[in-house]
Amino acid sequence: MKKNFLLILISILGIGFVSAVLIGYYSLFSTTFNVKQPIQVTGNLTQTVENVLSGDTFRGNVINISNIGTSKRNLNITDNSPECITTRYIGSTTLIQKVVNFTKTVWEIKPNAENITVDYILIGNNFTTNVTRGAKAGYILIYYKDNSNRFASPANAIKVEDVVGNLPYENDKNLEEYNYCNTGEYSTCHGAKIWYVPLNATNEGGNLDWNRASEFFYETELIQFNSEGKITIYPNTTTELIPEYSVYSYGCESNYTIITKIA
Repeated sequence: MKKNFLLILISILGIGFVSAVLIGYYSLFSTTFNVKQPIQVTGNLTQTVENVLSGDTFRGNVINISNIGTSKRNLNITDNSPECITTRYIGSTTLIQKVVNFTKTVWEIKPNAENITVDYILIGNNFTTNVTRGAKAGYILIYYKDNSNRFASPANAIKVEDVVGNLPYENDKNLEEYNYCNTGEYSTCHGAKIWYVPLNATNEGGNLDWNRASEFFYETELIQFNSEGKITIYPNTTTELIPEYSVYSYGCESNYTIITKIA
């Protein structure tokens, strides 16, 4: 009985072995992935500042956030600032004079055009701006919110100090309707337009004197502002971010490490 059992068992194993040899395949292929994050953050990411006094405001290192991917990325930027320190994040943009031509969708830059540099709050409690280079007497910064059919129905100017809430506004047609990547004009497909115009080229209602449009300084990109730290980085673009820290005059005396997270 024992011999028969062993013979049967060996036969079964033998059949299984032969079957394994006979079952085959035509071919194999493999894929090797070298995965990279589309969002690249560069700059001096660690900074130590000595001898900060209560009431001081100072800026941190310039941080560059680049999108090397092929689609836009929605980021959330947060930090662990204590109650006695306000942290804002500064962006910078260039405004320039253009050849005004209402029959063209894209306006060309004037030959030998003047330009100015504007710092603005990208993330913070309130939207503010500051002309840091090329300021002109009698000029003001405005937010220009486009209407549909923007040349036939021009919008009113909004002084930057009158901006309330995030940019662009929800009823700004540059938020979704107009896509500037499609025209090849900018790599920032959507956003808000900031212009620099003569104060006396506007009236109390915000109407612009379009006869003086050649004197205006126009956007070279569309910007954004978000009080909650939610920003969009478009493909093949780099956003410059400068943290700015304001220390309260009272009740803030200790060592602090503020960590900013980009997610």
